[in-house]
Amino acid sequence: MSRGNINYKYLRRRKSWFRRNLTLIIIIAVVTIVICFGGFFAVKSILNISGKKNSTNSDSGNDATEQTTVAREINWIENTEPADNEVTYTPPEGVSFPYFIKVNRAANCVTVYGIDEKGEYSIPVKAFAASCGKAGDETIIGENYTTSDKYEWRQMVDGTYAQYAFRISGGYLFHSIPYYSTDKSRLEDGQFNKIGDFASLGCVRLCVRDVKWIYDNCPAGTNVTIYDDETNPGPLGMPETIKIPDGSPNAGWDPTDPDDKNPWKTCSAAITGASDIETEVGQQVDVLKNIKATDICGNDITDKVIVVGRYTFDQAGEYNIKYEVTDAIGSKAEVTVKLTVK
Repeated sequence: MSRGNINYKYLRRRKSWFRRNLTLIIIIAVVTIVICFGGFFAVKSILNISGKKNSTNSDSGNDATEQTTVAREINWIENTEPADNEVTYTPPEGVSFPYFIKVNRAANCVTVYGIDEKGEYSIPVKAFAASCGKAGDETIIGENYTTSDKYEWRQMVDGTYAQYAFRISGGYLFHSIPYYSTDKSRLEDGQFNKIGDFASLGCVRLCVRDVKWIYDNCPAGTNVTIYDDETNPGPLGMPETIKIPDGSPNAGWDPTDPDDKNPWKTCSAAITGASDIETEVGQQVDVLKNIKATDICGNDITDKVIVVGRYTFDQAGEYNIKYEVTDAIGSKAEVTVKLTVK
């Protein structure tokens, strides 16, 4: 039935449908609400997780920056070539006596002085280790002795022979270590090993290289002063000496003799145990581990090895390291290895 524009029959049908399906409608509404709220919290959780990740990444970035900053603080090790302390001296032209020799008897050290522009012997040029006379056979002492006779070979008072003898005064001479005969392979090697200590019968003994230098460069008439100073060997210090090992097949020769027949000339200082090194950043290693060195006579001089090069353990790279050693008579050895820092 219809009254005016209202369809009461339709309204009764729609009201009847809502009543019949009310429970279903409520269930659908609840499920919808749950789904909506669940989605909201899920999105929020995702955003929170993302934010934490970003925060973590940011923190990691700070750590990386700090690590980079630390890595840039590199500790470089720089070892340069040692200074050459050898004196360069050229005597002035026209000078008859370019050198003056002073023997420190108490220190068994000889220092040769050159002449300066004022004509004074004030420039220390060379120092030699010597053997002066021991107690009972003391070397003379005094000022301004004048050298005279020279002998390439000279027989000594005890029947031995010496090379490059150069008279200081009377029976006192500069000369080499004694030989049993005028044969250069017949050296008294035990006496050679006493250079730097008292051993002579009054003369001033030196190795062949050093006494030959005086013989060749100081003319007869050169002044010599002999004095005692136990505390100060001289302005150039006391030179090192080399020793001939017992039982050496070359023992009959002075290692410093420049003669071409000298078997020591086939020998040289040597470095062994050197090889390339590998390590990792931050892990320092002893670059001298396993390094050994010997002098021309085979004596251990490992403590004289020096390291030359610029390297670091704080940065990856390849670096060259050079080992050097020089023995007491000037024989030199060098070995270069590669340090790899990964």
